[in-house]
Amino acid sequence: MKNLLKIIGAMLLLLIVTVLVKTFLFKSKQVSVQPYKPLLLNDSCVANLQKAISFKTISYDDAAKMDSSAFYGFQAFLVENYPLVFSKMEVEKVNIFSLILHWKGKSATAKPVILMAHQDVVPIEEATKEQWEVNPFSGEVKDGFVYGRGAIDDKGSLIAILEGAEHLLKQGFIPQADIYFVFGHDEEIMGLKGAKTMAQLFKDRKVDPAFVLDEGGIVTEFKVPGLNKTAAVVGIAEKGYQTLKLKISIPGGHSSMPESKTAIDELARAIVALKDNPFEASLGTTVKRFLDYIGPEMPFVSKMAMANQWLFTPMIKNIYSKTPTGNATIRTTTATTIFNAGIKENLIPGEAEAIVNFRTQPGVTRAHVIAHVKKVIANESIEIEPQGDGNEPTQVADVKDESFKYLQKTISAYKKDIVVAPYLVLGATDGRYFANISSQVFRFIPFTDPEGFHGVNERIKITEFKKGIGFYYELMKGI
Repeated sequence: MKNLLKIIGAMLLLLIVTVLVKTFLFKSKQVSVQPYKPLLLNDSCVANLQKAISFKTISYDDAAKMDSSAFYGFQAFLVENYPLVFSKMEVEKVNIFSLILHWKGKSATAKPVILMAHQDVVPIEEATKEQWEVNPFSGEVKDGFVYGRGAIDDKGSLIAILEGAEHLLKQGFIPQADIYFVFGHDEEIMGLKGAKTMAQLFKDRKVDPAFVLDEGGIVTEFKVPGLNKTAAVVGIAEKGYQTLKLKISIPGGHSSMPESKTAIDELARAIVALKDNPFEASLGTTVKRFLDYIGPEMPFVSKMAMANQWLFTPMIKNIYSKTPTGNATIRTTTATTIFNAGIKENLIPGEAEAIVNFRTQPGVTRAHVIAHVKKVIANESIEIEPQGDGNEPTQVADVKDESFKYLQKTISAYKKDIVVAPYLVLGATDGRYFANISSQVFRFIPFTDPEGFHGVNERIKITEFKKGIGFYYELMKGI
């Protein structure tokens, strides 16, 4: 027994020493740079964002609802207010409304850079109109914020890019490498005529960019669990998505004589089963890279866990599973978005169907999703029908590449003591289409904790907007 206790004690001591050594060797991956001087801006940039918001460039699922005059008006406004950009750059229209602006650089051999944003916005839900504090297309300034649909998603970025470029052109600046601005018009409805078409044009023209930067990650003060510092999360990959229709037919009848099984009952059981049996949590490659960058900046106990993922993975999974964002980071998620059945209160319907959307981890295919659903619901009476093409992205940017290091340096000069970390984007962006021409596709906007994204009272703080202009200005200047 004494020998056994000695062995256990020695093993415990070895474990403690190993954990501590790995913790102390877990060094910061952050860079030390001089902060850049704030760009001096007047409020004309704010007025331009306000005006941009006023154009109802809405993307509807029903293409017939599109107001083409809003897009024409918006682009005429851009030409008028950014005269140097539109006179000194080559302007190309794709499928009428999408834009490619080509800023030619000095070098014929340097790899170009592509900066992206989109012109379109999502509609305002009729049920939420009264909850807005201002007219959602007014661009009204209130309490230091510019309100309106598109303030964050994504006219804030688009206008900030153009403001930065116009300032550089006024100074006679010519970039070393070519810079392309890619402004799609249908990102909110899959980007098929915009970004997808433009990405193919770049591929056909054999354009090989050093990197692509689209919307995605943000600057955040509080959204990284366990981190007490400001973080800038740069998307190096994004989740895929698959949508399935589940449908069941069982003869219905009068509600006074219900059968033991009805279409609604059976489909409801299947939906509940999918909710109760989620995909397994996993710390994939992208998530591990994220932890490698934020871990060294955390308090000692959290740092110890991040430095010893081989031991503390169950604890990390448990912590991340407790919030919607954290949970979506570590697993393929399941969301029932539509449930249809029934037409009359005293008639049991003979058919029920539901639409279920899955946001998949990199490497999870449609076949994996269908297999999971079949196993969980265990009901052969329910038909499973894929909706649309889905998306199975595989692109993951290399954080050791000079392009990520350059982004990290530029962001680090944006705000003192900021922690820059690669991460997995939970939604889909236009940037995914550019994975066909570059593995270095990044997703980041330089705004802190945006509010109202796709919801009520979408807004951007004026000081953050101006800082964002400075970010794009420095990014383009340093290229």
